Amino acid sequence: MPAIQLNHWYQPEPEQVQESFQAFFASLSGATVIHVNGEDATRTRVIVTLLHGNEPSGLKAIHQLFKQGMTPKTNVKFIIASVVAAKTEPVFTHRMLPGKRDLNRCFIAPYDDLQGQLAKSIQELITEYQPEAVLDIHNTSGSGPAFSVAITECEKTLALASYFTHRIIVTDIRLGSLMEVDFGCPVVTIECGGVQDREADVTALDGMMKFLNQGSLFEIQQDMALLKHPRRLQIMPESSIGYGERLNPQLDITICQDVERHNFGVTQPDDVLGYLSPDGLRHFCLDSSETGKRVEDYFAIQNGQLKCKQPLRLFMVTTRADIAKSDCLFYFVPLSD
Repeated sequence: MPAIQLNHWYQPEPEQVQESFQAFFASLSGATVIHVNGEDATRTRVIVTLLHGNEPSGLKAIHQLFKQGMTPKTNVKFIIASVVAAKTEPVFTHRMLPGKRDLNRCFIAPYDDLQGQLAKSIQELITEYQPEAVLDIHNTSGSGPAFSVAITECEKTLALASYFTHRIIVTDIRLGSLMEVDFGCPVVTIECGGVQDREADVTALDGMMKFLNQGSLFEIQQDMALLKHPRRLQIMPESSIGYGERLNPQLDITICQDVERHNFGVTQPDDVLGYLSPDGLRHFCLDSSETGKRVEDYFAIQNGQLKCKQPLRLFMVTTRADIAKSDCLFYFVPLSD
């Protein structure tokens, strides 16, 4: 199967960019690369966004940058990926096209479907330009503060993250995401905050402006809080999940409606996360990279309530049942590890 052809837009001037974000978004017909020349043409930086079609903060920031007019310190390639998924009605609600794979799980062979071929095209383009850094801009599906994720802990990844947030998670989980590709440069995922949070749009724009206007890129901008080796609490394929204030007997799992309040706080063993039948832990599993640990090592059912067995820091908590099923309910880090 041949690689998917990306659209290319070279050096857009402010007057060429639609005034409203909605019109700008409508003008994109598919996965698009926007090429911008910088003061130093010998260096290139890459910003990827909209890998998930329901995460628009990065695209909103790009529109604002173009309307303001900019001459970045280096050449920049803006890659806008899941345009078709984002345009599927209702717009900006589909993480990926219905029935298709998550694009940010496709940056690993085999590339034998449309999503895989799009991932391969993006990967080949980034490799061609040999950038000095790659940022992948996202939103979380649930409300919460900004954070960053990388697969390596080094001064360069910390510096890239520090343009956006003081939180960085170093993960050993491998899912086939963009940040796992070896481009010969640091790659950092930026989670700007919840898709419905106005602050997420501000974080994306402010962070991009700093990243693009900095001559010496790898200087840490703020003190960083580091979390290592998160785990994912996943839902079994045959299990059903919903949200409510009490057990729904028609569902296998009922998660508290306000579960997002646990994002990046410390969840204690007496905090209630949801409601289950006495054998309800069988509806969960841990990510496949977890070895020697079971769901029962971290979670318990007490009087029909789902609780953790030790203090945990949760993040990327979702209140969308479809994302909980297709991806995970949340990530967590034991504070004692």
